[in-house]
Amino acid sequence: MEHLYAHLAALPRDYPVGNAIRAAASLANEKIFAAAKTPGAPHQGMGSTWCWPWCKEGADGTHAWIGHVGDSRAYLVRAGQLHRLTTDHSAVQDLLSHDLITKEEAQRHPDSSVLTRSLGLKPEVEIDIEQHPLAAGDTLLLCSDGLWRFVPEREIQKVMETPGLTLEAAARNLLELGLAAGGHDNIGIEMARLIPPTDDARRLPQTENYVALKVVIAMLLVAFAALCVLIYLTFFNY
Repeated sequence: MEHLYAHLAALPRDYPVGNAIRAAASLANEKIFAAAKTPGAPHQGMGSTWCWPWCKEGADGTHAWIGHVGDSRAYLVRAGQLHRLTTDHSAVQDLLSHDLITKEEAQRHPDSSVLTRSLGLKPEVEIDIEQHPLAAGDTLLLCSDGLWRFVPEREIQKVMETPGLTLEAAARNLLELGLAAGGHDNIGIEMARLIPPTDDARRLPQTENYVALKVVIAMLLVAFAALCVLIYLTFFNY
């Protein structure tokens, strides 16, 4: 993943965010696909889900672009309410989208782990990208299916709406819920919160604020993407 981060860090500041996300996905897909096809490789047929928010501050406020493939999810937590931002690329989601099964049936469906898209499955990958405005206090929650498949969203929301809970404490609580529910082999959790700038930060030039925001959040989210890859390289088979 260090090659991926170096690639993104080298892009000019005004490079279109959507293009940057697609380039990152393409590069990651190329590396995983090549490794999966190498004769004698220990992880032949491996793949990875991918969920990558890129946050950028502009004249009209801060926005998050969510690049997504597979069934790792992005949620927005606003005023204590949990909003799902991504749609799974899975066989079960396709059935749900066509009203062929209910949400209750989806939870116990035998094809619940079958993906229709992922990194490394084919030479080229198609990803979804959505743009969402962010407000001060908003939290982005990224998680693998080891959390959301075992812990109901209403339980995730209860944790996230707890007053005064830090991101570290919230992540620890969610991890404990996931482990207790049976998601032992595949729990990836990452969170980032948009906080109002301090008075000192407001006095900094806008370019410095922008660079700090982009670098800090990008580093956090690269770490999550790397974690998802490692998890799926180890545990996911088609």
